[in-house]
Amino acid sequence: MARLRFLTGLVAPGGVLLLAAWALDHEAVVREVAAPYAIYFCFGALAAAVLLSWYHDQSVLLGVALAVALTVLGRERWPDDTNNAMIAATFLLPLNFVLFASLKDRGVMTFDGVFKIGMVGAQAAAVAWIAEPNTHNAGSLLDWGEQTGVLSAPSLTAQLSYTIAALTLLALVVRRRTKVEQGLLWALAAIFLGVHESAKAETLFVYAGTAGLVLVFAVLEHGYDIAYRDELTGLLGRRAFTSLMERLGRTYAFAICDVDHFKQFNDKYGHDVGDDVLKMVAAKLSHVEGGGRVFRYGGEEFLVVFRGRSAREAKPFMESVRHAIADTGFVLRGAERPARKPMRFRRSDQEKHLAVTVTISIGIAEKSIRHSTPELVLDAADAALYAAKAAGRDCVRLDETIPA
Repeated sequence: MARLRFLTGLVAPGGVLLLAAWALDHEAVVREVAAPYAIYFCFGALAAAVLLSWYHDQSVLLGVALAVALTVLGRERWPDDTNNAMIAATFLLPLNFVLFASLKDRGVMTFDGVFKIGMVGAQAAAVAWIAEPNTHNAGSLLDWGEQTGVLSAPSLTAQLSYTIAALTLLALVVRRRTKVEQGLLWALAAIFLGVHESAKAETLFVYAGTAGLVLVFAVLEHGYDIAYRDELTGLLGRRAFTSLMERLGRTYAFAICDVDHFKQFNDKYGHDVGDDVLKMVAAKLSHVEGGGRVFRYGGEEFLVVFRGRSAREAKPFMESVRHAIADTGFVLRGAERPARKPMRFRRSDQEKHLAVTVTISIGIAEKSIRHSTPELVLDAADAALYAAKAAGRDCVRLDETIPA
């Protein structure tokens, strides 16, 4: 389920927007009607991406949006694909995607943000300098694909640049799983298609505008994640659950999960190890079946919401997750552990590591006549959780008002 959600989030909305742009470009009647407005769509979308990135203090997306906009402006000024300036711009643009994605985002109105904007400006100045008639040899290293007749637009060097950028962004998407990298990947794909079809000016405008829209969605989705997603575990946070409470429907069940003896564990092994425990538990809970939606409720507590299910229907799914967590050996590495986990340990090193068992207790309650609001269901689930703790922990208990 978690993998399905990740793949769904990866495709939409970037994939949907790119598919729509491709369909528009390949439908002759629609393309002819839209052609006069393509330039307004392009720069309107890119301007929106720039302004929203600025407003939300996201220097990475701001830098990329500026780079795309300047590249399209350059294409308007130097439409010839063999022009050294456009060869350089086409080569540099995908590298900017990788560069900005690799840098930490410390805001726009900071030295880091000004530095990113300055890099884009410096590249624009360099491209303009290359375009001067007396600097034709400056682009010779970039246009050898055209000189040899191997490729037309985009050149071999540009294709290599796009390939490196796409593979790097794909690796970052899989590793970080944030909306920023996903948006950058789809925007890069849109720009590549636009450059590849640059013989038609309106096509470049459509795909560049699509890239701008993708970046707009990336800004908004990243802002949502900051506001509603827990930074440590990657799960939705309490604020997201609060917004969900108004649309739960007629039938639902809540399961409150608490890590057993977490305070003692945290005090004994340290907060860093405690954080690792929470991330491990969150990762296991995120694979819960039955349509459960997982939230970090606070501290070591997690909440799983089952819409359209009763407490008894939700119990087997939570039992399965409880067993999965208890069966996972959590290995404590020593204080001398390296900064990066080695590919394999020697036997003597493995003996120095202590494996401990992490368990959770779970209380489940459902909406009923007695518990008619989400707040009352939460209270009932919390009471069931205390009953699970009193019963010896590492178990699941239903609300006592549920008939046997």
